[in-house]
Amino acid sequence: MKSCTHKQSGFFGKGLKKMLISKTTELLLVSALAASISSGEKRIKEYTPIIEKHAKRNNLEPELVAAVIQVESSWYPKAESEAGACGLMQVIPKWNPKKDGSYYTCDELKDPETNIKVGTEALRWWMDRAKGDTDLALCAYNAGYVCFKKMRYSYVKRVQDVYYTIKNK
Repeated sequence: MKSCTHKQSGFFGKGLKKMLISKTTELLLVSALAASISSGEKRIKEYTPIIEKHAKRNNLEPELVAAVIQVESSWYPKAESEAGACGLMQVIPKWNPKKDGSYYTCDELKDPETNIKVGTEALRWWMDRAKGDTDLALCAYNAGYVCFKKMRYSYVKRVQDVYYTIKNK
């Protein structure tokens, strides 16, 4: 039996080698995306009872709450932004005091139950200020009162896209 040894560049050729690297990279990215989606679906199932409970308490659609979570944290409960927002719904502690007037810590807000409770209360508060205008309320949830002057449509569009995807499943 004759041994088959080839130099890599001679056997594959430069064009084929680039294509193989490109396809390998593409497969790795698709695999990573699939794993991310799978992980997100697992988390969605895990947090669904909490979302449903707090959405109902605050007269919000669970799908809207889930869409906010997807856009804000991609279902990562320990998420923390440079602006100081914490947890699944990216709640800012200083903007969301407890009933006794003290403030939640970021560690407290990384607890999914606490975060979804406080996040849905905040979203309901903005919905009331926006007189039911969901777009305005979503914008304000993300950026505050500035939205009442100039809406930040990119954030609103992202949440709406996820919301309609979830709602139409």
